Amino acid sequence: MKNIFKLLRYALPYRWFLFLALSAMFVQVLVGFYIPFIMIDIIDIALPAQDFAMVVRDSAVMIGLAFLGMGAGILNTYTSQYIAQHASAELRQDLFDKIQTLSFKNIDDFKQSRLITNATNDVQRVQMFFTMMLRIVVRAPLMILVGLVLSLQTSLLLSQVFYITIPLLLISIVVIMVLAYPRFKKVQLAVDDLNNVVLENANAPQVVKSFVSQPHEQEKFEEVNENYREVNTAAESLLALAEPVIFLIFNLGIGLILFLGAYYLNQDFVGGTIAESPLFSDAGIPRVGLLMAFNQYSQQILFGLMMFAMIMIFLSRADVSATRINEIFDVEIDLTNKKGAIKPELKGRLRFDNVTFKYGENGGAAALNQVSFELGEQESLGIIGSTGSGKSTLTSLIPRLYDTTEGSVYVDEHNVKDLDLKHLREHIGYVTQTASVFSGSLATNILQGNPQASEALLARATKDADLDRFVEEQETHYNYLTIAKGGNLSGGQKQRLSIARAFVREPKILILDDATSAVDLATEKRILDAIKAQPSKPTLLVISQKINTVKRMDKILVLNNEGAVDGFGTHESLMKDSKVYQEIAASQLDIGGPEHV
Repeated sequence: MKNIFKLLRYALPYRWFLFLALSAMFVQVLVGFYIPFIMIDIIDIALPAQDFAMVVRDSAVMIGLAFLGMGAGILNTYTSQYIAQHASAELRQDLFDKIQTLSFKNIDDFKQSRLITNATNDVQRVQMFFTMMLRIVVRAPLMILVGLVLSLQTSLLLSQVFYITIPLLLISIVVIMVLAYPRFKKVQLAVDDLNNVVLENANAPQVVKSFVSQPHEQEKFEEVNENYREVNTAAESLLALAEPVIFLIFNLGIGLILFLGAYYLNQDFVGGTIAESPLFSDAGIPRVGLLMAFNQYSQQILFGLMMFAMIMIFLSRADVSATRINEIFDVEIDLTNKKGAIKPELKGRLRFDNVTFKYGENGGAAALNQVSFELGEQESLGIIGSTGSGKSTLTSLIPRLYDTTEGSVYVDEHNVKDLDLKHLREHIGYVTQTASVFSGSLATNILQGNPQASEALLARATKDADLDRFVEEQETHYNYLTIAKGGNLSGGQKQRLSIARAFVREPKILILDDATSAVDLATEKRILDAIKAQPSKPTLLVISQKINTVKRMDKILVLNNEGAVDGFGTHESLMKDSKVYQEIAASQLDIGGPEHV
């Protein structure tokens, strides 16, 4: 249980509320035990003596205590919910912040579906633990302890029932916990699989619908859904079995109390030891009030034990979630600032020195193999090659989304591993293959690149990205609302929005990873010409499969299927020296007709 208790640090800052919650719970428990104590006097003393004044007085005290217990219960519920809500909100925020710091490799290791489950389902289970901790977890042992003390004081004879019931309940708790933990772990893993299938379908609805693959996707979901049903049923079956077993022991305890009470009353009466028996009054009348009080004490003890059993089952489930959350917190980020990282003024020169990169710890085929080239400040580079040749991987090494396996990447004369990560990335504009649009507005999406951008800079970035006409056509202009993933924008509009986000940053290095694939040649030309005309012209890297795009660049880098350099130079030189480039050019000319300048 160490993992769930490790997360208690999120509740500790609310010490005042913790004090109120625990105090209120303590009052509520004491009231619950004190009321039967008063009832003994009413039944065994006041009623036989017909002392109705005492009945009224003690009844009024019992009513007052009942209201006090109700008020304490309300206070306990409110404060425990307050702590649970605030603690879980901070936990969720810290978890999200940690996820934000994970490298691409860390995310690949955990998988997106797992991270979604951690931030939602797992945090919710921990939140329920925070609530139960202050309402039940401490209450159950307190009820057991106080109940045992009062029961022993009330009747040592009848307390013998606990020799049977308490060991039975404790054994049941241990057995259930041992069986429950692995089952609940399987449940959370099954939730990960469910999220993964749903996430894949949510991210690619066009592919699913256009290829009419709904039956296949439904079959995949049915498989993981059935697996979740099976493992969850196994876990819930244990809970379903636990509840009647615990209630059986609970009712067995009540039955034994009644049996022992009747047995000892009969023994004392038959044996003639009434005057010495604690179960009879001095007048020889059975002490019904004492028996009723003891019965209530024992019920509270057994109820506390029952709650304790259910709590331990729940704790085993919450601890699974806490373990998964702590795994995120404890993971070592493999891509961080080195000690003494520097923040020099960067100009944008770029050099790759024998760079090799492999995905995964166990290596495998290299995505990039001994890549070397240089690019001067404000120069442009077109990167071309067949699918899977490592083009996107190459550009992801510049802002250190991944680190090289071998070799080094330099910006100006600095190895990127020596630079402060935030400082490095602030000088880079990156437009990915798949345009990312967030819910908000056109302005909030563009200004993600530079939240402090002036209106003039925002307008220029929008114009250079050829998005200005679309903005002007909207009634609310930059306040035009966008939905998640840009569902209300076309492919070209999403790409131009992503490009404007990079432009407003005024980066020293600008990377366009096939970022103009959804726009026509004329729009692409306007965007590339605008980049060259910018006051602070960036060093430009353009990944494209189109010869007409890369030939506009100062230099062209050609990668082969092994991720190695097949050619580096101008369009004219590569048409003579690079076999891969010649094949791509020939295929495009054959398909597309005469080459356009």
